[in-house]
Amino acid sequence: MPTKRAKALIESASFPELDKIYTYNIPESETDNVDSTICLITDVRTNPALSGNLDFHAFNQEVEVQIFYALNASDPTEFESQLQHLFIQNGWSEIDSRGHTFDPDTKQLTVTYYFDYFEIETAE
Repeated sequence: MPTKRAKALIESASFPELDKIYTYNIPESETDNVDSTICLITDVRTNPALSGNLDFHAFNQEVEVQIFYALNASDPTEFESQLQHLFIQNGWSEIDSRGHTFDPDTKQLTVTYYFDYFEIETAE
């Protein structure tokens, strides 16, 4: 699954800026946590790549990576650059970056990225 692949990739980098990484949803116990920087990875789409014979040979998979920064987090510029390079250097393409937003309720800074991965189906 693309979410598990993306989570494993981020975990492999051992970013000290990230406290927790979740797929699909953030546990209820964490939703009000403003003291940790949390990453949430969700599926956006998985489409088969059709070939000339109307069969598919690969999957085009896209994930959304959201970062919810702790209130005391330092400037995220270098971390975000490293995160983007990590995906690109490992065969992903950056599709979009939604930029930073500021949550008026929690006062947290957030950022959202979209990454695409093209997985070729292997015959067994």
